[in-house]
Order: sequence, then structure tokens, then C-alpha cells
Amino acid sequence: MTKLAPPRLHGRLLARPALAAKLREGLNYRLTLVQAGTGYGKSTALAALQTTVRHDVPLFWYSLDDADADPQRFLSHLIAAFRLHLPALSDAPAALLNELTGEGAGPQVIEALVNALNAALPEPSILVIDDYQFVAGSIEVRSLIERFLTYLPPQLHVIIAGRHPVQLASLTKWRVKGEVLEVQRADLAFAPAEIETLFRETYGLSLSPDEVNALAHQTEGWPIALQLVWQGLRALQSRRLADVLGRGASSLGALFDYLAGDVLDRLPPDLADFLIRTSILRELTPAACDAIRQTTDSADQLQRLIELDLFVVTLGDGAYRYHHLFHDFLREVAAADPLGLAERHRRAAAYFQNQLHFDEAIYHWINAAAFEDAAGAIELAGEAALRAGRLDTMATWIDALPPATLAAHPLLQAYLADVYRLRSRFDDALAWYAQA
Repeated sequence: MTKLAPPRLHGRLLARPALAAKLREGLNYRLTLVQAGTGYGKSTALAALQTTVRHDVPLFWYSLDDADADPQRFLSHLIAAFRLHLPALSDAPAALLNELTGEGAGPQVIEALVNALNAALPEPSILVIDDYQFVAGSIEVRSLIERFLTYLPPQLHVIIAGRHPVQLASLTKWRVKGEVLEVQRADLAFAPAEIETLFRETYGLSLSPDEVNALAHQTEGWPIALQLVWQGLRALQSRRLADVLGRGASSLGALFDYLAGDVLDRLPPDLADFLIRTSILRELTPAACDAIRQTTDSADQLQRLIELDLFVVTLGDGAYRYHHLFHDFLREVAAADPLGLAERHRRAAAYFQNQLHFDEAIYHWINAAAFEDAAGAIELAGEAALRAGRLDTMATWIDALPPATLAAHPLLQAYLADVYRLRSRFDDALAWYAQA
């Protein structure tokens, strides 16, 4: 499963000894917090830990997305992250998760997982929880993470990475006790000397000291902006750095939009079109890209993007994703054609539903405003979701439907009643059962 493996490191990666050393210090702390905005290379720096820590230190990995705000799904993937590289782990946590439902199940599963890890983990070990911002708004998942950290086996060290500060009630206590290491934007940003080395050794471009200082000043060492500058410089080798930097950019966000637009404008039209059309996908595979583009060359196009180092992250098993910030930019460009955008969402939904990937199918039906189709997909997926205890996911799906669509689907009303019943909100459950 690609969520449970670090992104693959590409060839154009500059070794950063100081940053690597600071991350390795996490082996002396209960918790390491890596916090910086998108484009600062958090995932890449953490994935590189595989090559910088001792070979006998296991690295467990869990990349979050918005669907992981469902506590049942979160716990299932957390257990799977350990089982992937720890076959001796007891089956008890997973069995308990399958048996229990309701609000009190989570803490019991966490307790079982901690006990199992105490018995099976070597010393020391690292767990990376990446893209924490996707679950930061879920009170239930935050509570499960805090409970896990509170009773953490002493040989396990957790790294949480995200765009925003982590809010946990026990964090102040752990900081006072010296149990928290913090890695922030200043640690991840490139210093002028690193910028000079990056362009000379990795990109094959020599910059003068004045150019290095100008680049450091305007980008503030923001890694993704540096990569965009390189893309702009190599597009036309006669271009001057001052031209590529986009004078007048009032913020790093404006600088990114300028640079990304410049890169997109200079790509071959077929490749630029591929980027825009496939930007609706949360995870890229050749088959899914072919389905929405109605072509058969997506594998070749993805390979071209990888060869050009154009913000594609290799996830493994033939799957990829766009860099988050570049993905947001592409989505904004794609939104200029709302009719085409909706049609591509419909094609994606049909493809995923045919593959029985209902989470993705429902996501795309809803984004296409095809609510009847979404309702039908939820009806097909609902029983399995409820049996798996994915109450938050089920409620989110149904909440996305207009009231008129929900009123026309008694089965969905019954599913919503089941959600309330399993949450012990019996009055609400009875009202929905009566309506169904």
C-alpha cells in the first residue's frame, strides 16, 4: 500500500548533512515535530532517513490524507504500517478493531497496539506520520494520536510532519520534560551555501555569488521555488536569473504562481494538457489517467514527467502523485474550464466504480455534482463501510448530498440512522429510521 511507504527518492537529491543530523536526533526524543508550509521538502527529508540512520533501525511510515480523519480507517492503517515490516506483531490489535464499534473502541485498540509493539519492536524504531494537516480537524483522531504518544513504547520514536502546528493537550508537558524535538521552516530552508551547491552539483548550473544571494533573498530558501527556478533557467539557457525570478512578486505564494505558470507555458502542449487534465486525480496511475483522457499513452506521459523532474512523486506499485503545491496550482488552472472539469470527474468516477474503488468513485461523483450517481455508489459501498466501523466516512459522504437527493433514497436514510445508532445518538437514529 503506497500510504505505508515513504516516497521514492529521485536522482536529483542533494545530501543535506545538517538537516539529516537534526532529524536523526529524533532517536533521543519521544516526539519530533516537523512543521513547515508545503514545498519545504518535509516528506523528502524524512524519506531520506532510510539512508542516514543505522540499517538496524526500522522506519515505519504512514502518509495521511483527508479520508484518514475517520478514526476506524486511521487505526486500520496505523496497525498496517507496523505489520508491513513487523510480521511478528500480534494479531490482537487488528482483531479487536474488527470486533469493536462505537466511540469507546479506539482507546482499547490503541492499548492493544501499544502492548503488541512493546513485545515485538526492536530497539530503537521510528514511525513517521506524514501530512498530519489532513487529520488535524478530527477530534477523535487527534485523541487517538495523543493516547498512542502518551503510552508509547520507549523504543519507538514518532515523527509527525505537517504544514501547521500540532495541537495536542499533552504537548506542553512533553516540551517541559525535554521529550519533543522541533524541526521548523528555518531548518528545512536552503542556506545560500546549499543553494550554490544544489545548482552546481545537482542541476549543473554555476551561479555567481550575487546570483546566489539574490536567489536566497527572493525565495527565502524555499525548496520548491528553487526547483522551479531551475526549470525556468534550463528551458532557455540564455535566460537571466533576474528574468526567471519574476520581479514584483509580493510574496512567496505570488512567486510560486509566477514560476509555475512560466514552467507550464514552456512545456510541450500535449504534456501541459496532460498535467491539467489529470490534476483531478488524488493518485495517478496510467490506467486512471487513460480513463479520464480517453487515451492509451498515459504511462509514457508519466515517464516524461519523471524524466523532466516535474513535481511528480513516485509512490511505488505504478502509482504517483503531484507535489501538493503544484497540484493546487494545476487544479486552479483546470477550474477555468468547469464543464470539462466536471466531465473528467464523471469519467474518473465511472472508472473507479468499475474497479470497485468506491472511495475514489464517490469523491469524483460528488465533485462532478452528479449526486444521483454518488447516492447510488454510497448505497453500494455503505454496508461494507458500516461493517468496517467507518462512521465518519459514511456521514461525510451523505452530508455531501443535497437534501432532495437524500430524501429520494430511503436506504441512505437508513444508513444515516445506523451511523447515529452506533454513535449512541438514539433519538436521531429513531427519527431517521422512521423517515426511511
